[in-house]
Amino acid sequence: MPSHQAPRARSFVLCAALLTPACGGEEGSPPREAPAPKAQAPTAEAAPEDARAAAIERHDAALVELARSREALASRYEQASTSAERGEIRAEARRLLEDTIIEDLFPAWLGMPWGMGKDSTATRPHEPEMKVGCSYFVTSVLISAGVELENRFTFAQAPAIHIQRSLAPGDDQLHTHFSIPATKLRDRIANLGEGLYIIGLDTHVGFVVVRAGEVRFVHASYTGERVVTDEPLAEAKAIHNSRPKGYFVTPLFQDGRLVDMWLRGQVVPFQRIGP
Repeated sequence: MPSHQAPRARSFVLCAALLTPACGGEEGSPPREAPAPKAQAPTAEAAPEDARAAAIERHDAALVELARSREALASRYEQASTSAERGEIRAEARRLLEDTIIEDLFPAWLGMPWGMGKDSTATRPHEPEMKVGCSYFVTSVLISAGVELENRFTFAQAPAIHIQRSLAPGDDQLHTHFSIPATKLRDRIANLGEGLYIIGLDTHVGFVVVRAGEVRFVHASYTGERVVTDEPLAEAKAIHNSRPKGYFVTPLFQDGRLVDMWLRGQVVPFQRIGP
């Protein structure tokens, strides 16, 4: 599987299908096995062991550097005397988080097997004897980057919409799209601006990266080779599968709230929506 090649780059309508747990299981219990996908041509090859080891080494080194930078930024943030200064620091922190996640964390996970059940809760890339479910991939990346989630298992076993609303609770941050082609979805997300997003599908969840005109879907994929995959969003089978039920898209780190919590070391509470 090729490594990530992307260059650096509202209304709230609740869909019942998107209230099913991400990765297809019952909330609070091990998810059910998804039906086997139809045979399709391989989209990528597994990374060679030496390249994988190098990616994991970069991943671990990046986390050390990110923790150091976070400490320095947090100190400046605490000492800032104006809202303008704090805004500049949040913008710097956002760029750091996005660059680290996209350029250093995602590549290390590529090719890790997707799965469901007790062995699908990996906390780091290519953890021995482990696989990773779609929502566990999302939560593991965020926690590794220093986003303190209230309870990883509560987040990971919840429907995608609950994960998204916990990370981006503002009503204007939830972008709902129903029954549109993948190419139109790609264009609409591109129009939201460069950055990182979470996308909730019918029974799936993952990251979207928008950079330099490209819109890519990074996720623990239940389709194709069933591994963590970085692919053009408009070509992703999981996106096409969700078209009848629609898509929810929410930004990460763009409103300042999540970055503020990251800088202060605050816990992100889990927020359930609906009845």
